[in-house]
Amino acid sequence: MRRIRTFALAALVAMTASTSFSATASWQGTWLYYDDEGALVGSWTAGCRELDGRWGVETPNKVFIQGCRASS
Repeated sequence: MRRIRTFALAALVAMTASTSFSATASWQGTWLYYDDEGALVGSWTAGCRELDGRWGVETPNKVFIQGCRASS
């Protein structure tokens, strides 16, 4: 009985840790904003520490790219 309880507790801790990690990683990335013609007019990078920042304008035409990348 004690083994089952120990295993269940270890499984719960592992699931919680993996859920926290994926929740943290899921918001790191960049929003790219485009005008009506499809030209890039702005971006917002968040969750990437020294790469965080904004430039340009926000529009309803946007795409999210997950993960931290150096801008080219």
